[in-house]
Amino acid sequence: MTPLGFSPEDEYEDIVQSGIIEAQYGDPQVARKLLERATRIKTGDPRPWVWLAETTDDYDEKLNYLEEAVAAEPHNTGARQKLALLTGKIKSEDMLPEGVGVTPRASDAPISAQTQRNFACPQCGGRVTFNIQTQKVQCAYCGYEREVTGQQAADIAEQVLDFVLPTHRGHHWAESQRQLSCQRCGAVSLWPVGQRATHCPYCGSNQLIETSETPNLVDPQVIGVMEIEKKEAVERINTWLGKGWFAPDDLSTSAKQTRLHSAYYPFWTFDGTLEVHWRCEVQEGYGRNAQWVARTGIEFEMFDDVLISGNESLSTKTITEIEPFKLKEVVEFKPEYLAGWPALTYDTPLAKASLLARKRVIKKVRRNLHAKVVPNKQKRGLQTGGVHWMDMTFKHVLLPLWIGSYWYKGKRYQVLINGQTGKINGEKPRDTAKTAGIVLSIFFTVLVVFIFLAILAIEMGWITLR
Repeated sequence: MTPLGFSPEDEYEDIVQSGIIEAQYGDPQVARKLLERATRIKTGDPRPWVWLAETTDDYDEKLNYLEEAVAAEPHNTGARQKLALLTGKIKSEDMLPEGVGVTPRASDAPISAQTQRNFACPQCGGRVTFNIQTQKVQCAYCGYEREVTGQQAADIAEQVLDFVLPTHRGHHWAESQRQLSCQRCGAVSLWPVGQRATHCPYCGSNQLIETSETPNLVDPQVIGVMEIEKKEAVERINTWLGKGWFAPDDLSTSAKQTRLHSAYYPFWTFDGTLEVHWRCEVQEGYGRNAQWVARTGIEFEMFDDVLISGNESLSTKTITEIEPFKLKEVVEFKPEYLAGWPALTYDTPLAKASLLARKRVIKKVRRNLHAKVVPNKQKRGLQTGGVHWMDMTFKHVLLPLWIGSYWYKGKRYQVLINGQTGKINGEKPRDTAKTAGIVLSIFFTVLVVFIFLAILAIEMGWITLR
């Protein structure tokens, strides 16, 4: 019998909390009785099942309890992580202690880099390079070639965010300069932070390198293969320089290109579903019978391939200007794709990237929420409440970019090219006289139209002069 003033819900919470306390500090058998009673009262609450798993050391029992918890609430992060730990999908030694952050510090001296993969010809030992036209690794000396085939992996490469986010790999990033002793010629060279695929400046051999940072980083799962060759990239830049109302007329002929290089840059993509609770007042009825009625509800937003740069030097605005990338055409990552093509490791960790992705999604949802909530009704005081992120997955993807610069009248300007589509974004000088002339011509055009409309209005009698 429920005590006076003590609701069934209060009684249920008392049973659950008592069971949890017993599981933590008391008698496991008492805890089990209380928690099993709770599961019979409310089958859809994952908490009793999670804590029942703490009352036993038997693997099968733990597995059953945690599977029941996930079945009760499939999006429960804690239950999913405990199940992943039990089944070996997450290793306990990889987990960050609860409440502990990660603050890597760059070493004062360059860290030693080793050759993980030397892209050398198996026939003659010469340098091999991946040819984007033939999709083959080719030797420049003996003619050896081998096709590189990677299946499309836009969807199958997705990883569960909850399984990686609480681990060390979810929070580390590359931040140290690298010192590489070439495996082929022995020469020592220094490389900037995050350089992963490179070539020796002395013997020219193409290499994939690793350091002590590498095991703590998330490996790329997929790659968007470069489709734009250097010759085409140069042609696109020259065409782009000749366009633009405000650019100097001699820009395309006077600009001096000083550098153009390619690289595979790290990116993160995120998929999932967002649940947003909202409340507002909606006008019901019309005229004198109209009244404002409080309404609440839930909106769902499914998001796919939210793209976040893994490199701090590439801003969101910069990348947006050269989107879209062909994210549905990415293929499973194979080191051979990097033969002869530089590649970088990320310096924006997964944890930070996932927060940036969430901010972008929630901003979009809030911007469109007024039109989606109770459509075709007058609303006021629309507010959002709790949000719930569900089924979030991620990919670490390498995407190709051409980065160039040119000089015009003593000043340097940068250009960025999407290596899949050829779309360009960059800086251009402005011709002051040309800009002023265009602005003045627009002003006088508007003034002439205004005067014409005023005269027409007077003649038609729409306006009377006194």
